[in-house]
Amino acid sequence: MRDVAGLFYVLTLTALVGALTTASGGAAPVTRTVLDNGLTVITCPDYASDVAGVFVGFRVGAGIEQPVGIRALLHEHNRGRVEQLLTDDKSFTRLASHIRDAGSVQWRVEWDYLAMQATCTSAYLEEMFRLIRAGLFAPDIQSDLLEKGQQHLEDEYQNLARRPAEAAYYLFREAMLDEVAVAGAQPVFGKPEQVAQITVQQASDFADKYLRAADAVVVVVSPLSSEQALQLVQDALGTVKRGMSAFRQDRSCYPDSRVRVGGSPQAQLATVVVGVGLPAPGQQGFRVGQLLYHILSGPQGRLVRDRSLLHTLALNLPFRLLAEHTPLTVLPVAMSSSPHLAIYAECAPDAVGNVHEQLLRHINSLGAGAIRPEELQQAKQRLINRRARTMLSAGRLAAHLGRMQMLGVAPASFADGAAQIEQLTVEDITALAQTHFQNHYVGVRMPSSSGQD
Repeated sequence: MRDVAGLFYVLTLTALVGALTTASGGAAPVTRTVLDNGLTVITCPDYASDVAGVFVGFRVGAGIEQPVGIRALLHEHNRGRVEQLLTDDKSFTRLASHIRDAGSVQWRVEWDYLAMQATCTSAYLEEMFRLIRAGLFAPDIQSDLLEKGQQHLEDEYQNLARRPAEAAYYLFREAMLDEVAVAGAQPVFGKPEQVAQITVQQASDFADKYLRAADAVVVVVSPLSSEQALQLVQDALGTVKRGMSAFRQDRSCYPDSRVRVGGSPQAQLATVVVGVGLPAPGQQGFRVGQLLYHILSGPQGRLVRDRSLLHTLALNLPFRLLAEHTPLTVLPVAMSSSPHLAIYAECAPDAVGNVHEQLLRHINSLGAGAIRPEELQQAKQRLINRRARTMLSAGRLAAHLGRMQMLGVAPASFADGAAQIEQLTVEDITALAQTHFQNHYVGVRMPSSSGQD
């Protein structure tokens, strides 16, 4: 399941990396193939090392959750099933030792998809794909694993009260998304009373429909050729049943500014998220939004240089201390069907109104054209460098290729993407602001005696 404690470390990468520059100076193409059973396979040779990155995703979003929470529960069950296979099945003994030593399996539940990411040496890829088939593609639901998953998700929900940033973020999403997408504004792990009622039969039916080839994407970044990698996937997963295509629900922002407020008895400070909607990934406006993130954030960003804002937050600290810890954060622009540019802050309860106005002032100033040339160039370089770092790891690149495929974004080479970033102008920023910054959305979590939202 997604590591929700790391919610705000979402990678802010831009267009799909379509060419991987190798140590020899060549370029390896990204190849996309759809098997006869509907499984989408993306391969990309990486000859820099013997490490292979594997990503498996299911295009199963929150909009089709019936009952609510079933996606996260199934993912928890399958994580338990994979661990069970690695522990008990002797055919996976070598792979189990390798994976545990590397700590290389990650599980994520996003609003738009489910995903598993893993790395291994290329010698273990055949075993890895056999494990993926047995553990992920509509396995038999085991009641004990389902119960463990329900308990884990209940713990996640209970711990939400101790994660003020995340709680305020969910309120912000609720303020931003329209009623059609209300499921997308809720915690991905669901509420305990809902998850506890999900039966083995319901989980089995849902998995049999959607955890199948038609909704799946497999990405392999490895030292194997595209043909070799594709053959491994074909051999292991080519006979998986097609299943049904999950309904993709369009989301949109409310046509007016909105605020959502919640409370918690465990909170001593108020937490505020203020933001605006952005165009979907693959559009130029999304890339501009990522650029604005780099203008606002970091030790050289606008926020930590705003003494008036810092005074409002009671942060009369030297900049060197603010760089180590500050309750003022620009949230990375998430790869999502409903992306946004948003700022999170902690403040005294009676300062919420002032903080809201000052954070919104920063967002609105971006559309006024008041951006220094050196400030813009520095933000461009930071965005380009972040993109380049994706290519240094087979696992990161596989995950990035997979996420973009989940969202239906077409490939673009790294060189083309970097050139597009360099060409962005203040006029592009102004155009984005005029189109998408007219309305803003606010999530506020206040201290309370009852803790009821």
